[in-house]
Parts: sequence; structure tokens; C-alpha cells
Amino acid sequence: MSDEVYKGPGETDDLALCEKSDIFYLLSHHRKRAVILTLAMAPWSHVHLRQLAEIIAALEADTEQRGVSTQQVTNVRTNLKRSHLEPLCTAGLIKWKSDCDDRLEPGPGFSRAMRTLMAGGYSLSQSPSTAEETE
Repeated sequence: MSDEVYKGPGETDDLALCEKSDIFYLLSHHRKRAVILTLAMAPWSHVHLRQLAEIIAALEADTEQRGVSTQQVTNVRTNLKRSHLEPLCTAGLIKWKSDCDDRLEPGPGFSRAMRTLMAGGYSLSQSPSTAEETE
């Protein structure tokens, strides 16, 4: 990929894919996708941050939840808080109640994020490349 500045028509600020609030940009990181997909599968339409961190740590370690260490869960939780949850909240994809019990809920843009992920073939069980290979 070139480091050259965009010289096409219009301004770079007018290009949706260059904005950090763009749905494709937001969902380009696997942890942000995991937040959305885990929340979609949550039985009460919410998940606590600690539970979310345990699920993501287990997925990344390719093991069951009880197979991940407390340190792994803490690292994932810290990373989610520092890098991933705030942009998802700002875009309206999730609601994060960090002041009380660290509970995450679907935001007004949640269904748009789910449609985008489903169109791309994403799920927590397998990556899109794995799904293509099995067809």
C-alpha cells in the first residue's frame, strides 16, 4: 500500500472510508467484531465487560473459558477499555455503562453493524476464510 496522499476528486475528509467513524473501519479489528457478535448472542441483550473479556480471551487462545488465565482476561479487558469500546460507543453501535457495572448493550446502530458483519460472513465460530474453504 502506498503512503502517497490521496489526489483524487474531492477532499480526503469527504471520503467515508477514511473516517474513523466509518462502519468498515470500526469493524476492521477482530476484537471490535467480537464485541458486536458476542453482544448479539447474549441471552439478555447485554453482557458484562468481564464476561466479554473471558469470551474473547478464550476465542483467541482457542480454548474453553475455564482454560484462560486471569492475566489473559485482564489484558483483554484492559485493551477493550483503552482501544475498542469507546469508538463503538461514539458510533452508536453499543452502549457501555462504565460508571455502574461495566455493562454493554446494543446501541442505535447495532443492527447496521450486524448486517455488515453478516454480509461479510462473520461469526464467532469461524472466520470468513474458513467458511469459504468448507463450501
